[in-house]
Amino acid sequence: METASIKLKKKAALISLIIGFLMFFGKIGAYFLTGSAAVLSDALESIVHIFATSFAYYSLLLSTKPPDIEHPYGHGKIEFFSAGFEGALIIIAAISIILYAVRDIITPREISSLDTGALIITGASVTNLLLGMYLIRTGKREKSLILVADGRHVMTDSITSFGAVAALILVLITDIKLFDPLVAIILGLNILWTGKDLIRQSIGGLMHETDKAIVEDIAGVLERERIAHHNWIDVHRLRYWKSGDTYMVDFHLIVPYYQLVSESHDTVHRLEEVIRQELNTEKVELFVHLDPCNPKCCFICSMPDCKVRKETRSQVIRWDGKKIISRADYDIDEQA
Repeated sequence: METASIKLKKKAALISLIIGFLMFFGKIGAYFLTGSAAVLSDALESIVHIFATSFAYYSLLLSTKPPDIEHPYGHGKIEFFSAGFEGALIIIAAISIILYAVRDIITPREISSLDTGALIITGASVTNLLLGMYLIRTGKREKSLILVADGRHVMTDSITSFGAVAALILVLITDIKLFDPLVAIILGLNILWTGKDLIRQSIGGLMHETDKAIVEDIAGVLERERIAHHNWIDVHRLRYWKSGDTYMVDFHLIVPYYQLVSESHDTVHRLEEVIRQELNTEKVELFVHLDPCNPKCCFICSMPDCKVRKETRSQVIRWDGKKIISRADYDIDEQA
């Protein structure tokens, strides 16, 4: 059964696809009407947008499928392929825009119907601006890289459109036709940068690159819970990765060696719940490796009335992001 979040994501992606087709036809019409290089650059970007949005929509459908035998961690990694694909298409469009603009500098073309073309492109740019803001806002709220990437692409399309309008107005006011290809080159370079960022984000996701902000969020939760539960002695070697809207989190937690299995189970269950709340998602898979304490842990242990303590607590270690992803500073393999 589809959740409200999945339905919202699919709706947003479908809206983006439909508007993408409408924008393309409008811009192609404006190009044939004006013959402007800047308008052509905008139309080319819209072609890329249609292909990219189509792939994004398919990726979204696939990413929301539940885990199966062949994909026990689900299908969420497709979102990084989608972002990379979209980034690559953006770069191709940017290079094409620059090449067409250079051609028009070398061999100038006649530009006409500038006022009508400007009105058409202005309408397209405002529409894309609103759509891009909607996709990015929805993607961030629902933690969907696919929608965020698509929204950023739409925003670059909107910027391209505004730039095309600026080029048409400059030519209309000054009658200097060189402004048209020059603005197109500037737009192409801006689009190129956006494509680079998306590919960088895609590679980072596929390589399980750590997001320091998320690590600090998890560290904050663990620090607060540690203060409330004195039987949590230390934590180390935290790792996480993301598949779709599911977070996979694992770390080592040192607890008293005499703690009951049932108590350890309650600890893990409590941690999963608070981390889920902190990350604002219903999908967190937590894997906690429980390490039994030994006498080398006593100097940081805050357990009250511990019957087996070998030395008093002499150091307070704050569980921040840097600490929880590191290894323990002492040997925990020695049994108590």
